Amino acid sequence: MCRSGLAFGVGCALFAGVPAALDAQLPDAEFPELKREYPGSGPYVCSDPANPDDPSADERARAGQLASDANQAMVLGDLERVEVLLGQASELDPTSADLAYRRARVLEDLNRSELAMREYCRAIDLGVESLGVRDAQDRIDGIYEQIRARLPVAAQQAFVAGLIAADDTLWTDAVESFSIAVDLAPGWADPLYNRALIREHIGQLRLALADYRAYLAVVADPEDQEAIAISQRIGELEGAASVSTPSPAGAFALGLVPGMGQYYAGRPITGTATLVGAGAALAAAILIRDITVLCVDTVPAGQPCPEESIVDEITERPYLAVGVGVAAAVTIAGAIEAYVSARRARAANAELFGPIADTGDEGLTVGLPAVSGGRGRVDFSFVRYRFR
Repeated sequence: MCRSGLAFGVGCALFAGVPAALDAQLPDAEFPELKREYPGSGPYVCSDPANPDDPSADERARAGQLASDANQAMVLGDLERVEVLLGQASELDPTSADLAYRRARVLEDLNRSELAMREYCRAIDLGVESLGVRDAQDRIDGIYEQIRARLPVAAQQAFVAGLIAADDTLWTDAVESFSIAVDLAPGWADPLYNRALIREHIGQLRLALADYRAYLAVVADPEDQEAIAISQRIGELEGAASVSTPSPAGAFALGLVPGMGQYYAGRPITGTATLVGAGAALAAAILIRDITVLCVDTVPAGQPCPEESIVDEITERPYLAVGVGVAAAVTIAGAIEAYVSARRARAANAELFGPIADTGDEGLTVGLPAVSGGRGRVDFSFVRYRFR
């Protein structure tokens, strides 16, 4: 069965260290290639030869010693030990057809069918027939036929139906079909792989993570490049899931300081607008004044009263109540907007990765107004914030 490459991407926005809503759904991204080969779709096809580099003399000698140790382990009947030693020897001397064939035989005896077929393919590519060994292809065909016989026909049909649905972008139908294949053949890794890709593609990241983990649990070789790529992808998604979303209560409480709630919720533009709007209203309320001068002398219209004739000055701020009201309204509106934004971010995260545990609003508590006193001192607090 051919193995496809894997390419993913994920984005996460931050502003001043404040997490924003995660945009992890990727319907417009390039969709990775699904697995399409399966036992029953045709003969087993070996992957392209790797063309390994020749080992050094020292590496070849060490590989020979490991092969000798494997012979001793074989006499003792310790096949697991034999496989480990031959695997190490093959890493040191990847050009040895003999080592590849011997390891394939051991893997076949250990019922590690897919790995055995890969090693037989590698032995053929390295020219094992020139060593007088001519049964490698027959063994591949025999192992593949055994795999085909173990795989229920209904599971194969569901797998094909999933591929057809995916090609038509019928993602829900594709997931259902691959799920049937998984249920009918629990040890079959390929439908798990395809279902994981589709679930990630449509934004079901929590379910996709579960499928990726299940795929690694049943995949033949957890050390091959594809399995390593899946492991890395799991780490990326888990890292995205661990990005905490802002607390709605915390966003509202901080929003009582103009703009701070939006900054906390990852909305700096609306935060700046709130801060500027509330500040401008308050500044206008304070700076716009009407000054009435009481003068003991009569002065011509439009002329100032001499300083020595000024009895009193009365300063009035006619727009103070309006300005304070507007500033308060803008602040409250900003706090509500921050609360709603934080709720939406949390709901989006829960939809992608599952519900967020209640941890006491991310370590923030808000106290109501309180009065305390002692020893001639009175303390009044309007709003109390506590961060843990």
